[in-house]
Amino acid sequence: MLTELEAAPTAAVTVTEFTDHLRLSTGLAAPQASEVAALDGYLRAAGAAVESMTGRALIQRRFKWAVERWRNPCREVLPIAPVAQINAVTLLAADGSWTAVDPSAWRLVKSQFDPALVPVRGGWLPQIPTGGVAEIELLAGHGVGTDGVPHELRQAVLLLAAHYHEQRHVGASGTVEIPYGVGALVSRWRKVRV
Repeated sequence: MLTELEAAPTAAVTVTEFTDHLRLSTGLAAPQASEVAALDGYLRAAGAAVESMTGRALIQRRFKWAVERWRNPCREVLPIAPVAQINAVTLLAADGSWTAVDPSAWRLVKSQFDPALVPVRGGWLPQIPTGGVAEIELLAGHGVGTDGVPHELRQAVLLLAAHYHEQRHVGASGTVEIPYGVGALVSRWRKVRV
């Protein structure tokens, strides 16, 4: 299970860029604080949706991934990308005791789509105790600010946030489709699962 240990410090797109995209800043007074908070909410919700669609963290932050067994004990592909670093690997036993795995025993293989935890000297990743879990704390995301987020994903966030803004007063209509442009923009960033 992947758990976000800290919220993204910012949305993938700034509120100023979003108000320009919506053309709210032309000929009108600056948005009130409540409007800015609502616009930031749309941006964060759209960012979370794009992250969910792609399996990618847009803004860099810490995550924890817990697994009961390795899918492949010589190469465990991580569920999120891109991963900048792995901070710790810890084994938790069923009785609540824990053991930190020596960092010299594992390494991160960086990849835009399939970052992985691998043993350093070949062989196997450490055995997970029966009834226990392995917890991997990692730092993932395209960058610490909005500039590190790829242009296509930033545009997808803008389009989806604009859709949320435009539909804010509409009740449930039975449709759950995302706007076409969003799907097209995120398609090349999606992880293919077979």
